[in-house]
Amino acid sequence: MNNIKLFIQKEFFLLFLLLVFLIDPLSKGIYVFYILLLFFLTKLSFLSYKLDGKGFLLLLFSIFYSLFYSLNPLGGAQMLIIYTLAPFIFYNIGRYFSMNYSSKEILYFLFVFFAIGYAFIPTVSIIIHIIENGFTGDRNLSLLWDTNYELSATLIAAHFTLIMSSLGIVFVPGANELERRIKLVMIVAFIISLFCILRLASRTQIFISVITFTLSVLYLILRLPLNKKIPLLFVIFSSVIVFVVVYFSFSDSVIFNIFNERNNEDVEYVMSGSGRTRIWLRSVGNVFSYPFGWNSGGVNFAHNLWLDVSRVAGILPFLSLCIFTILNILLIYNIIRRSPENHFFNITILSYFIGVNAVFFVEPIMEGLLSFFLIYCLFIGILSGYADNRNFRTKGRIQN
Repeated sequence: MNNIKLFIQKEFFLLFLLLVFLIDPLSKGIYVFYILLLFFLTKLSFLSYKLDGKGFLLLLFSIFYSLFYSLNPLGGAQMLIIYTLAPFIFYNIGRYFSMNYSSKEILYFLFVFFAIGYAFIPTVSIIIHIIENGFTGDRNLSLLWDTNYELSATLIAAHFTLIMSSLGIVFVPGANELERRIKLVMIVAFIISLFCILRLASRTQIFISVITFTLSVLYLILRLPLNKKIPLLFVIFSSVIVFVVVYFSFSDSVIFNIFNERNNEDVEYVMSGSGRTRIWLRSVGNVFSYPFGWNSGGVNFAHNLWLDVSRVAGILPFLSLCIFTILNILLIYNIIRRSPENHFFNITILSYFIGVNAVFFVEPIMEGLLSFFLIYCLFIGILSGYADNRNFRTKGRIQN
């Protein structure tokens, strides 16, 4: 805990800027990037010897994307610099954190900081809506900063992704004191977030929670010794039974009103990802039919990060982003392979990665929720620096 306190003291200004970015005051949090850019210019000595291949590839992707975006800047010309440099800067801020501070305690703090900070304003906003109107009304809601503008429920729900991905860590045995505290915090955050997700009726977030929980359980079953595996299976089985009983006991409650309404939609429509599979198939064909992007082709939004990048900017940034994604998958795999005993850490990063990419798979992130992509860049930067740090397999002390 002393490492975390010292870290906060040393990096208070940078953490404050990131907090402003996460809570997005007056929907202007993205412009904190310009201050972060000025801040990072003071760290050029860090960049001069810490820049890695993934960072260069990400910069290449951003340049390609920005060049094509500049031909039709629908979001405004002011976004040009942000699209060009923000992913690269956020990625290297992540590397700066993990390569200068080798303690896992600090990395845990950062993960919780991002998860709760990003969900804070949507949580407060939804709770206010629930207090005023209950679990009724439209899924799209206004946030605290602008009560006159309703934001898509899908975009609001994405803010809860990291928390909804965290259920699996609760069942990791043998946790130390800090990890037990994180478990408690994330359980409380998960329960509150679940109520918010039910108000938004987000099937995507429920799916993310189920799939990350399932994969976490499989991870533990495959890696734990038998004397720990049996008690774990008992706890998980008991928890699942309790959850099923509670769900069916309260499934007719007003809490599930909006969610049940969505589930009454046509089964074929639901199984097609709300019509997304048809859009994806058409978009895949457009990637090769329109190598410089497309404005028509029967698709307004592809509802997929990679395909929407191709739609806006063509095949070059599409391929760059695909390669970046593959390298990130290998990064996660190598970290887990090289430290197989760190179950709590491994499940945390695996769950976050899967949860974030699940949202990437169904939404036009670069145009609809750029902040979410930048958090991903920050997260990958942390893991990249962590893997490159020579002391990453030991408990390091806070460093200058």
